[in-house]
Amino acid sequence: MTGLAFAQPDAGLRLDLRDLLTMAVSTHPAVQAQQSLVGAAQDNVSGARWQYFPTPSVSVQNARTGATDPAYAGDSRVTVLALTQPLWTGGRIEAGVDKAQAYAQGAAAGLAESQQQLAIRVVQAYGDWLSAYRKRAAYQVGQAQHIRLKDQVARRIHEGQAAASDLALAQGRLASLDADMALAITQEEVSLARLSQLLGQTVAAKSLTGSLAEPLPNSLSVSELLAQAQSYSPALARARSNAQAQLAAIQEAKSATLPEVSFRWEQQHGNFNYLGGPTHTRGFVNLSSRLGAGLSNFAAISEAVQRHAAAEADTESQLRSLSEQVMTDHALLVTSQSRRQALQTSADLADQVLASWDRQYLSGRKSWQDLMNSAREQVQVQAQLADLEGSQVVASWRLALTTGQLQIGTGQLQVSSGQLQVPTAEQK
Repeated sequence: MTGLAFAQPDAGLRLDLRDLLTMAVSTHPAVQAQQSLVGAAQDNVSGARWQYFPTPSVSVQNARTGATDPAYAGDSRVTVLALTQPLWTGGRIEAGVDKAQAYAQGAAAGLAESQQQLAIRVVQAYGDWLSAYRKRAAYQVGQAQHIRLKDQVARRIHEGQAAASDLALAQGRLASLDADMALAITQEEVSLARLSQLLGQTVAAKSLTGSLAEPLPNSLSVSELLAQAQSYSPALARARSNAQAQLAAIQEAKSATLPEVSFRWEQQHGNFNYLGGPTHTRGFVNLSSRLGAGLSNFAAISEAVQRHAAAEADTESQLRSLSEQVMTDHALLVTSQSRRQALQTSADLADQVLASWDRQYLSGRKSWQDLMNSAREQVQVQAQLADLEGSQVVASWRLALTTGQLQIGTGQLQVSSGQLQVPTAEQK
């Protein structure tokens, strides 16, 4: 975090995932950079449209020659004012406007893409923190349980009812649990550091624990989600805009092989041939070509065609990546619901088994090994449940962002009509 000065938020500030998303897209420099690119692209469109207008020019020449030079016997200074108006350019100006407009649309899509990707990164970091936070809570309960069991077997050893190896087993399991706790704490701190980087201010765990995010419900089919994602995707829109820009570049390159017709008006003050002459006003109709060296114009056309083919291939690549992401998240959400129910049932049963085997151990019907295994299984199931809950939050919120049913823009969180809904504070 060297070189980044974080703002210090209010110690009592409570932030939920929606707050984190809006703060990130409002302040992140990547979004601000894209906003500047959008402004530059819009100015480029204005510049392309100005090509329809006349081009003014001013020429001032001063001559210093010998007294006997007959070609410069007149005025020593000649000023020429001129306006050049294109009449026909073979489609060059139109293609330039189309290309600029396509790039402007691509820049706007790039801004939306930057906001979307930033929001997905925030969701991923939050999901990682949520999993680590809930695992740490599970490990804390497990630690308390293992400490109780360790103290219990220590008393039985003192009373001569248990072997010293039972205490060693309890201490070993507790040390292993301490290591898991340290890893969970590290993961939590790393996730908070990532969130702080994305938001540009320190994010403390206590500001997040008051309002934990829940998975967003989804009743749409995978085909419906794919259709929504394809119609909304900023990355796909940016790729398509680039393809349109390359089409315009092809037309622009082809126009270079055609002559241009323009009208030139000029007014000349002074004359190098004689002194004190009148002001002259002239009009010209020009026919000029823009042929490059050799066959360079045709090479430029071929280059533009290849760039368009690359842009079309990039569009298809973006479409496949988008479809893969949507299908993966949908499959994860479908399977995770039943898995969550199974893990919750397993956790409830593990609690019951531990309590039962604790009593049976005291009555001599279960061994100390069985009791310790039951305690470890209880903690493991809770840790698996914490991981699953975090992955559900990430997948559901990412799917909502990918399909456009959860939109981030201009510092506001917008939820479109559909099946994906953001829980309100009252629902939380």
